[in-house]
Amino acid sequence: MRFILSLAIAVSLTASAQAGGCFGKKVSKCCSAPCATSCSPCGASACGSACGNSGCGTACGTWETVQKTVLVPQMVTEKRTVTVNVPVTEEKVGKRMVCKTVTEPKEETYTVMVPTVEERVGKRTICKTETEQKEETYTVMVPVTEEKVGKRTVCKHVVEPKEETYTVMVPTTEERTGKRTVCKTVTEPKEETYTVLVPTTEQRTGTRTVCHTVPVKKTRKVCQDQGHWEDRVVESSCGGCGHACGGCGSCGGCGSCGGCQPACQKTCKVWVPNMVESEVEYTCYETQRSEEQYTYNVTVCKPEERKRTVNVCKQVPVEEEYKYCVTVCKAEERKRTVNVCKTVQVEEEYKYCVTSCKPEERKRTVTVCKQVPVEEEYKYNVTVCKAEERKRTVNVCKTVQVEEEYKYCVTTCKQEQKEVE
Repeated sequence: MRFILSLAIAVSLTASAQAGGCFGKKVSKCCSAPCATSCSPCGASACGSACGNSGCGTACGTWETVQKTVLVPQMVTEKRTVTVNVPVTEEKVGKRMVCKTVTEPKEETYTVMVPTVEERVGKRTICKTETEQKEETYTVMVPVTEEKVGKRTVCKHVVEPKEETYTVMVPTTEERTGKRTVCKTVTEPKEETYTVLVPTTEQRTGTRTVCHTVPVKKTRKVCQDQGHWEDRVVESSCGGCGHACGGCGSCGGCGSCGGCQPACQKTCKVWVPNMVESEVEYTCYETQRSEEQYTYNVTVCKPEERKRTVNVCKQVPVEEEYKYCVTVCKAEERKRTVNVCKTVQVEEEYKYCVTSCKPEERKRTVTVCKQVPVEEEYKYNVTVCKAEERKRTVNVCKTVQVEEEYKYCVTTCKQEQKEVE
């Protein structure tokens, strides 16, 4: 602007000088120069031929051309250095405690009850059953059903209309005017560099411990009774003629023996035990641990630089008037009729059935058993278990903590200096 004003002043000064005007004096408009002989106020002799400063130097005007410097704004693109956080993935090795199961052999002492068969003699009383018919009287409860009438109180719901007053907030909309500062968005395109973590799937191989259940055949000692039955002749005393010996005829007669013999013989079956210890093979399942290799996939993110053009938004604040609506609630009383439920107790009759039992006597004939005790001797075998200490080796599982190394990935951010336009 200053440059334009200076240029206009210089042009005006040049035009006035060329028109013959003198600064501070009024000269004739017909003069071609300020020091012309025909119109010079000082005369030709005073001014001289060269229009010097001898007589009219003060009357004649002077002019000059002035050169000035004007500042013009220019747009310049410069580079700046900024700090950028770049993610870097590092693989580290750590240590952790792992519990492993270790099997150790241990010798222990246990007690085994070894069965032993002993033969004993005892006495027992045998009851012989005798039956007889007997008439008895018994009572039977005969059920009789009767219908009765009773009273009970029943609650019934009665609906009654009731008028009530309630307050309602009635919304009223009012329009108001206000001022607000609105930010208008101005977008500018800008190219920037950004880093993207691109996921890549890598296949890795690891080792793991697997437990397998394996059948194992073992032997154990078992005692078996491989006995047999034998017919043996047993002597027993006669409790009177005709009881155990089959009558006095087998003993020679009561008259010839002078009474029954003091003892007679009979044949009975006896179990002869034979305890045999043998080894029996059985199958048990044991857990065995083995290591195997397996393949697993790991997703690794690698940084990759890309370029994009984004619109940079610039907010320009502008004040404007706007109209808005305000909802104001005003209280208003209204009336309504509602149904109120009321519970009323009413007594009513009802019929119900009652089953009562009445006793009735009846007669029946039953068979009554009568037990007659008889005492006799008998032999029996008793299996007695005797305690015997034995030793065996068992596998005891023990959990041991073992420290092992493992690899894991850590993503850290490193600062780098970059130049941005």
